[in-house]
Formats: sequence, C-alpha cells, structure tokens
Amino acid sequence: MRLFNSILYFGIAIIFILKSSSSSAQATVNIAQTIEFNIKKADSLFNAEDFVQMRYYDSLSLSMAQKVNQPEYLGKVYFLHAKYLSAVQKFTDANLFYQKALQTYYKKQNNETTALIYNDWGFACGETGALDEQVEYYLLAMKIYEQRNHSVGLAQTMSNLSTAYFQLEQDKKAFIYAFKALQIREKLGVQRDLAISYTNLANMYAQKDSMTLAKKYIDLGLAAAEKSGDKQRLAQTYITKSLLLNREKKIPEALALERKAISIYEEMKNYGIAANRYIAAAFYSNMLGDSAHALQYFNKSIALASSLQNKVVMRNGYNYLSNFYLEHQNFQEAFKQYKKYISLRDSITNSETSTKIAMLQAGFDLEKRDFEINRLQTQERIRQLEIEKQKAIIKGNKAEAERNQDEINLLLKTKELQEKNLLRQQDELEKQKLLTTNNQQKLLIAEKEKIIQQKQIKSQSLIRNLLLGLTALAVLLTIFGFNHYKLKKKIEQQASIIAMRNNISENLHDDIGSSLSNISLLNQLAQNNAANTAKLDDYLVKAGEEIQHVSESINDIVWNINPRYDNIENLLVRMRRYAADMMDAKNIDYQINFSEEVNRISLNMDRRRHFYLFYKEAINNLVKHAGAHKVLVQLVVNNNNVKFEIQDDGIGFDTKNPNNGNGMATLHNRAAALNGEMEILSQPGKGTRIDLLFPVT
Repeated sequence: MRLFNSILYFGIAIIFILKSSSSSAQATVNIAQTIEFNIKKADSLFNAEDFVQMRYYDSLSLSMAQKVNQPEYLGKVYFLHAKYLSAVQKFTDANLFYQKALQTYYKKQNNETTALIYNDWGFACGETGALDEQVEYYLLAMKIYEQRNHSVGLAQTMSNLSTAYFQLEQDKKAFIYAFKALQIREKLGVQRDLAISYTNLANMYAQKDSMTLAKKYIDLGLAAAEKSGDKQRLAQTYITKSLLLNREKKIPEALALERKAISIYEEMKNYGIAANRYIAAAFYSNMLGDSAHALQYFNKSIALASSLQNKVVMRNGYNYLSNFYLEHQNFQEAFKQYKKYISLRDSITNSETSTKIAMLQAGFDLEKRDFEINRLQTQERIRQLEIEKQKAIIKGNKAEAERNQDEINLLLKTKELQEKNLLRQQDELEKQKLLTTNNQQKLLIAEKEKIIQQKQIKSQSLIRNLLLGLTALAVLLTIFGFNHYKLKKKIEQQASIIAMRNNISENLHDDIGSSLSNISLLNQLAQNNAANTAKLDDYLVKAGEEIQHVSESINDIVWNINPRYDNIENLLVRMRRYAADMMDAKNIDYQINFSEEVNRISLNMDRRRHFYLFYKEAINNLVKHAGAHKVLVQLVVNNNNVKFEIQDDGIGFDTKNPNNGNGMATLHNRAAALNGEMEILSQPGKGTRIDLLFPVT
C-alpha cells in the first residue's frame, strides 16, 4: 500500500510538472509574439516620428524581453530603445543601449543589423562630442558592410564618416570618404542616394567658403533629385539650395525655392514639414521688406499646425510672429501673440508630463498584473517543492531534499526582488504625480503674476502721458549727448590708433631692431671669416635663423592688427598650425584639445597678441629644450576665465634653479600682461607642465 501511494504521488507530481512546463512554454511563446508585435508597432511610430506613442510600446517591449531573457529579443529591444533615446536626443543614455544590443546579441551575428547599430552608435557619439569614438564605430560598420558586400550601407556609412572627419577638421579624409561614397552611389545609379552625396559635398564646400564648388554640387544634387522622382528628396534639396542662396544674400531666389519645397510638401500632404517651411518663407519675405506676405506665411504656418494639432509648430509660430510684430513696433499684437506662445508652451509641458504619467501607470499596471500571476505560480511551485522535499526526507534522499530547498530559496529571493521592483515603479509613479501637481501650482502662480503684470501695464499707460511732456526736452538732451559721445569716441579712437602705432614701433625697435643688429653683426663676421668655411657656414646659418625670426615677427604684427583675424577661430587655427610646424619637424607626438566654449569668447587685440606670444614662447621652449616625445596642449574656458595648459614628458628641470635660457622670464612677463597667473610644475626627468589662468576681459 505504501509503495502504491508513493507511485501515485510520483505520478501526480510528474503530471503537475509537465503541465506547469507546458503552461510556462506557452506563456513564453505568447510573450515572444507580444514582443514582436510591440517592436513592429514602435518601429512604425519611429518612422512616423511619433515618439510619444513610440515610448509606450518601447517600454512594454523592454519590460517583457527582460522577463523572457532571451538574447535575440533582448538585443532587438535594446536596439529599439537606443533608437528611441536618440530620437528624443538623450544620446548619452542611447550609447549605453547600443552597447547592450551588441554585447547581448548582435556582435556575434556580425550582420547588416550589426553594422547599422555601429553606424547609429557612431552618430550618437558625435552628438555627445565623442568624435574619436564616432569615427571608430563608423569604421567598424564600414568593415562589416564591406565583408557583406552591402554597397548601400557602405556608401551611407562612408558619407557619415566624411561628416565626422569634417567635424574633426580633417578635411582631406572628409573629402576622400565623401567622394568614395559618391563613387559607389554613381555605380549603383540610385539617383535619390546620388542627390544625398551631392548635397553633402555642397554643404562641405559651402562651409569652406568654396561657393563655386558648393553651387556646382548643389546643382548636381538638384538634377539627381529631379531624375529620381523622389519628391521628398527634391524638396529637401530645394531647401538646402535655398540656404546656400541665403548665404550669398540672394533672398528672392532663396524664397522662390522655399515656395517650391512647400508646394511639394503640400502635394504630398506632409503638412507638418510644410508648416515649418512657411516660417522660413516668412523670414525671407520679411528680409525683402514684404511684411504683408511675411504675415500671410506666419498665419499659414500656424493654421496648418493647428489643423494637425501640432502644438510645437504652433508654439514656434506664435513666438516668431510675436517677434515680427515687435520688430514692426506693433506692441499690442506682439503682446497678444506672446501670450498665445506662453499658453501653448505651458500646455505642451503639461501634455508631455501627463503622457509620461499615463505610460508609467500603464507599465505599472501591467507589471502589477504579471507580478500577481507570478506570485501565485511561485506559491504553487513552492508548495509543490515542499511536498517533494518532505518525500525526499522520508526516503532519506538528503541531496534531493537540499536541491528542493535551494530551489525554494531561489524562488523566494526572486519573489522578493519582484516586490522591490514593483515598489520602485510605484514610487516613480508617485514622484511623477507630485511633480505634476507642483508644476500645476507653478502655472497657477505664473498666471496670477501675468494678471498682476497686465494691471501694472494699464497703470503704466497713465504714466506714459506724463512722460510725453518730457520727450521734447529729452530729445534735445539726447542730441547734445550724442554729439558729445561722438566727439569722445573720436578722441578715444585717435588715442587707440596712437597706442597701436606706439606698440608697433616698440615691437619693431625692441624685437626686430635687435634681430637686424644681430644680422648685421653676423654678416660682418661672415665677411671677416670668409676663408674659414666652418665659421662662415655657422655665421650664415645663424643669420638665416635671425632673418626667419624677423619674418615671423613681422607676420605676427600684421596678423595681430589685421581686422580680418579678430575672431577667435583664426587665433585657434594659427595656434594649431604653429604647433604642427614646430613639433612635426622634431617628430614629437602631440595632442591639441580646444573646448567648444573657447569658440564663444572674444579677446581684444592686445590680449590676443600677448596670449599668442605666450603660447609661441612655451612651444618654442619645449621644442628646443624639453627633449619631449609626447605633448598635450589644452585650452578651456570656465567662469569667464581662460585656462591654458601645456604638458610634456621631456627631461624637466629644477624649478628652484631654472635655466635663464629657457625663456621663463618672457613667459612671466606675458602672463603679467594678461593679468594672469602662471604656474610651472617640473622635476628633472619627469617632464614639465605649464599652467596659465587669465580673465577673458
């Protein structure tokens, strides 16, 4: 009887396990099908640029794939999520998920999708400023496309690589890859892709101010777009050519092309882009003094956006229209349109928050439902395992009992983790709700402040009448003050010119005059030692060096006073070129990093000159005395202060006993002229670092 009961229990357990396994397998299949559906739905929304709705399906796919825990599905949803993050410009987060997609599944596949991920990852790196990584991933994508003989993808990646090198100011490589992409596309003969290559080349040449070549390639791009029959590509090419014409101040022609693009987009019923292009047409019309058509285009843009319920374009339209009325001194209409802009801006913020809360709520509800199902299944499984453990104990099978207990412990731990995850999601949902409530309160306060401001405006209109009586006197005083100001500025300009002349004279006398004296002396010594070939050659070489120094000094003076080179970009280009000339000649490996903020500062003529001469002296000392193999040059801006750093791995020196020949005094003088602080860190055999910190103004 006992044997019969044991067999009966064992049979029931087997049936239960098989039933449980079958149910689990079927559940996995259902989840996999749901994941595939959500991925396809999210992809279609991505192509339609509906990223708000896409986020919902993307979130569901991600949650489900993590439960299934199969590499293929994880790789797909990680790639999908990375595309979403890139679309909403969260590129740092996107980089993490591109990496996960590759590590989880696609790196081993080494297929076209792998190449596409590397290509998209490269683009995201470029948006975060990681240009070296961008080039690395484009090259990996290009390698896979070459292995797979995928010409279309290869041309696209080469085109992207060209853009990356162009941003790195490696123009030679940029144009090489641009033309390689063009050659592939010419062989393929796909006119739409040819139009893309031609347009990219046109943009690159335009940025290099080679407008003749830019016009050549945009015309080729336009011809290819027309042959392709692809109306969208044709419209985009019209827009690009319109921008080039705007650079040449050919506003009527630019406006005509914008109108053609708008006509195409309206014909295609792509009213969203048409609404944006109407704003560009309004700007061009306003530049031509045609305020009537400008107003018509602004209103057309807003009307189209309104019919599409595109609040973002409506918001932009009202903002630009407000500025338009302000420019034409119609303050009442400007204020009216500005109120509409503020109202829409706040509405968009609330709508986005509400959508986010709705998605979080949906995700939380789904998670909660799944958690309850899993909890019941886990409880049932634990109960079953307890029975099996007791049976194993009765039979004396200690190993089986321990395995059952381990599985029970694992199930309990999993249940605990799921509970914590559910609580975390609930906290996130509550946090978003609190933030929404807080934002609504802020909006109410802002609305009350707006009402108060309107009352203040009405009160100020009464005061305005009093001010009109003082206008005549103010005009007279203004005329007098303006004449006085012009006289003062004229005197200041004359003083500035005198100071500049004195400065040039001082430089010519001190630096160039000294060099010319040395040249004269060396020339005399060369004549006196004409019979001694060794000495003669030595004197002639030194004279040549002095002549080169004079040439560079004169070139620096001319460059510094020439108004064409007042902008900071020319200074940075000159710095790069000088470092390259000096260090390439000595086979020194160097790296120059100028932060993006540097391009936004402005240095006056004197400060620009002193900084450049400090830089030259530092580079010159390094090349002549440091014996370095590697050099790092960095320039950053922080809190209106410029920080310059140059570091080498050379022989170094004792800062307590500096060699006067190293030009340290000159560096200190230049730093003092900049009202800056200089610090030199060096030890014999451990290289040298020079830090300079000085204010922008």
